[in-house]
This record gives sequence, C-alpha cells and structure tokens, in this order.
Amino acid sequence: MQKNRKVCLYGLEQLALIIKTKSGVFYYNQVGGYSCLQPSVEGILTILDDDTKQLLKDLSNFCLNKTKLTIEDANFLDDFFRTNKVGKFLSIDREKLDDSMEAWLNVIIDIETIDKAFINRFDEDEGILTWSNSD
Repeated sequence: MQKNRKVCLYGLEQLALIIKTKSGVFYYNQVGGYSCLQPSVEGILTILDDDTKQLLKDLSNFCLNKTKLTIEDANFLDDFFRTNKVGKFLSIDREKLDDSMEAWLNVIIDIETIDKAFINRFDEDEGILTWSNSD
C-alpha cells in the first residue's frame, strides 16, 4: 500500500492552482497570514501564467492576514478574477468561505471557459488557488 506523498509549497514564488482530484499527492502551504496555518489538499498542481505578477500582487494585498472570507470578499474576488486574463475561469467557492484565507482560496474552476491549451480533458471543477504567505 502506497503512503500519501506530500509536497511543501512554502517556497512558491508564483500563483499555483491545485486541482482537487485523487492523485496520491497532497500539497500543503503555510497560509492565513500571521496565523501560520498549514492546510493540505490532494490533487494536481499547475502554475498559473501570471507573467506580470499583477494578479499575485493584488491577491496578496487584498487577502493579507485574512483567516476566512466573507461573502463580500468572495464577490470582490470574483469580480477581480473576471477582469483578469489569468483568473477569468475561477470563482470563489461560497460553500468553503470559512476554509479560504490568505494564500489558500477554495475556488470553482469553470471547465467550459478555461483555455484548453492550459488545462485540457479535466472534469474536476474544484481547486485551491495558492501562493506564498505574507509572514
């Protein structure tokens, strides 16, 4: 029986999307600002092409030290995603607001509008958007 494999994302310098799926690989990151929480999720990791790092900068500033999101936060982030080429296929998962925080956002992936050159032939529509924690 294979043990669960774990990958630490503490050194992450860009935006990453973890597509939630059975893979046998669990990704974890230090998140939640000064709370230094360490959630993990099983899935497949892909790097988002945020070449200007503007989305990363804006997300980092908006989510600074948040340990959970409000519905107002989710609405703001959804509007923000829609106006950004990198995140236009993402929206905040409203059922997981209490588990979304700085550097660890539970998202819904719109598999119909995602660039097929980026991710193709995936049916999974839940993920985690993650980046380096501020502390």
